Parts: sequence; structure tokens; C-alpha cells
Amino acid sequence: MIEIQRLSIFALSQVLAGKNLDHALTEARKAARGILSDHQRASLQDCAYGVLRFKTELELVLAPLFQKGEPEMAARLLLMVAAYQLLHTRTAPHAVVSHAVETAGALGLTAARGFVNGVLRNLLRQKEVLMADAHESLEGRYSHPDWWITRLQQDHPAHWEALLQQAQQRPPMTLRVNRRFNSVVQYQARLQGVGLASRPVGQEGLVLETPQAVSQLPGFEQGAVSVQDAGAQWAAHLMGLHSGQRVLDACAAPGGKTAHMLERGNGLGGLLALDIEPGRVKKMQADLQRLHLTAEVRCADATRTDLWWDGQPFDRILLDVPCSGSGVVRRHPDIKWLRREEDIPALAQRQLNLLTQLWPTLKKGGRLVYATCSLFQEENGAVIQRFLEGTEGVKEGTLRQNNEMMQKMDETGSVPRLENGQLLPDDIHDGFFYAVLQKF
Repeated sequence: MIEIQRLSIFALSQVLAGKNLDHALTEARKAARGILSDHQRASLQDCAYGVLRFKTELELVLAPLFQKGEPEMAARLLLMVAAYQLLHTRTAPHAVVSHAVETAGALGLTAARGFVNGVLRNLLRQKEVLMADAHESLEGRYSHPDWWITRLQQDHPAHWEALLQQAQQRPPMTLRVNRRFNSVVQYQARLQGVGLASRPVGQEGLVLETPQAVSQLPGFEQGAVSVQDAGAQWAAHLMGLHSGQRVLDACAAPGGKTAHMLERGNGLGGLLALDIEPGRVKKMQADLQRLHLTAEVRCADATRTDLWWDGQPFDRILLDVPCSGSGVVRRHPDIKWLRREEDIPALAQRQLNLLTQLWPTLKKGGRLVYATCSLFQEENGAVIQRFLEGTEGVKEGTLRQNNEMMQKMDETGSVPRLENGQLLPDDIHDGFFYAVLQKF
């Protein structure tokens, strides 16, 4: 546990310095003293994710115990990791405290060992009172920035509290079955054969009862299945793909939606996948290769159509725009601490610019699906409204049709009703927004 606490502090310090959590965890694993077992890797991820999920709560719980002032950063992060383990895991309390003291020594905080011991023992004695006090404020109860809470209250007055509660939960692990290789029923049987229980969702999805490393999924390396949230799987369905169509995936990485369209779109007339980040393009190419799928993948800025478009219009465009990620925060809890309120208007303008620049590349009679993984209205319906008001040749009423389309496509009865294109997160899927725009 000492190594896990040490590496968690390493990762968290990088996140607080501005790096995303996935990158920070990768660096932490590289900094490990030896090879981490699967259990250690899972424990490291749980600690880092858990501290970021409950960050404000942990800070407020610990603050009254710092009688001599705020400790230095390393000691403070160590106490937050240990507090998370004490308050939100089943790890034996005596082991957490003992190992935290040893970790302090391993970090060179020898003088702080007694302080760490005292704070954590006081936390154990007073945890009920400290937790109650921390939860008196909304920030402490839900561990979100105040501006984020205010936006949810304004944008989702009937659901804001449930959304904040959902963001504190561990996300489900959902698979997308590649029906070119096997049916959902057949793959579910394969999972059962290796002791993994699952339940179907949508047309190609299976939600695992217990998350697993992909190495434990039968046929993963051979392309039988991919990991993709159930809400994200609706993008390919909304595209309305048919043979012979020319398709653009304008902001494609990491490529899950690209692959899903190729799996469903037998006989497409070609799919061009763009992304602006070279590293993400390489990962997307590797995943398409794993799935035995073919697309033209290019590293390009989608708004610079003069640099990549050949002038031939597309029948279908998927525009999964860069966004705040507010709908996937339980899966990426670092987002709520790295994102700033002033980022949202800039993102909305970038989203509108992408729509405006790509619209001329769509064929008359064609369809553009606009998608975000955001819960903020400024990035969703407000962007679409601005686009509709400033653009000719867009079929009206398509936002209202989303709900009917999604319900018709579901085979399991597991997809809730959308409100003006918004899919709110629940125990099955993350939060997404979809708008289907027709050109006439």
C-alpha cells in the first residue's frame, strides 16, 4: 500500500499542475519501483480517481485537523489519499494509517510522520461530525466547483442534484459488440463462459456487472468487442448509414464512433476520419487495425477545409465536437478541476465555428449529427440555435425528432427519453447531447 499511496500522490500532483489524469497515471506507472500487478494498477487508479471525485469533501474534512496550519503539498496529498481510503473504501483503517506514516518517511517527510499519524487518528475518531460539517455546503457535499453547480442548477433545474450525485459514482463498463464477428447474444455467452456477467443495452451494448481489464475480455485483441459507453453508441445509429454513402467523421479520435460506423455501415462509399492531434490519430489507426476496419485517417484541422477537402460533398457528417466533458465527469473526475468557467464560451464559439465551416461540405439531402459529451446548455442547444438562426438550408424540427428516433432504435427499452437532444447520465450511460441536422 505504501507504493500505491506514493504513486497516487505523484499522479495527483501532476493533475493539480494542469495535466490530465490519464497522462498522470501513465507517468506514475513509469515511476513505479518495479512492475505493478493488476491489483496494484487498479488500486492506484482507484485512489487517484477517488481523491479527485471527492476532493472538496476531503479538503473540508481534513481542514479542522490542521491545527498548526496547512501542511506542505506532499503531506496534504498524502493525507487526502489516506482520508479517501478511510472514508470511501473497505481498506482496514489501521493499515491505512500505518502505511501513511511509512509513506511519509518514504517521501522524505520524516518530521511529518507524527503529524500524519495524529491527523488520521483524529479523523477516525471524529469522522461522523467532520463529514456532516463538510456536507453542509453544496461544494462539500458534491465535490464540484461552485460555478459548475450553478450552471447545472440553471440548465437542469429538475435534475441538477441527481446529476451531481451521479458524478460521484463509479461509471459502468460497457462493451460494444462487433456484430461482424458475433451477435450480442453470442458474445454474452462468451463472457459467461469466462465467468463474466453482463446485461444488454441498446443494439450492440453489454454492461459488465464488474469492470474488467480488456485483457480479460474474450476476443478483444481479435476485434470481437470494444469498450464504449452506451450513450456514445447512439451516434452511429443517428447517422442513418446506407451503402454507397460518403462519410466524414470530423473530430474522430479516439475513434470509437468511427469504428462503430464502419462496423454498422456495410458497403459505405468511404469514410474519412480527421483529428488534429497526431498522437490520437496514431491510437485511432491502431484500434481500427485491431478491429480489421479500413478508413482514410488524416491528421488535420477540420475547420481548414481548404487543406483536406477534395470538393466532393459528404452524404453524412459526424461532428463530435471538443467540449467541456461535463457529461463524462464521473469517468474523468479531473475535468471538474482542470476546466474553468471562462472555458465554456470559448468552447461554444469553437463548436459553432466547426459547424459553420463543415456545413458547406455536406451534400443537399445529407445529414450532419452534432454531438457533445456535455451537460451545459451553452454548448448544446444554444449552439444549435445560433447555427439555425444564422444558416440557410437547415431542416427545422430535427432536434424534436431526436427523441423519437432514439426510442425507435432501442431494442432493450433501456434508453430514457431525451429532452431536446440531451441524454442525462444514469447508471447505464454517461451524459451526451445529439442534434440531427438535415440539409435541403
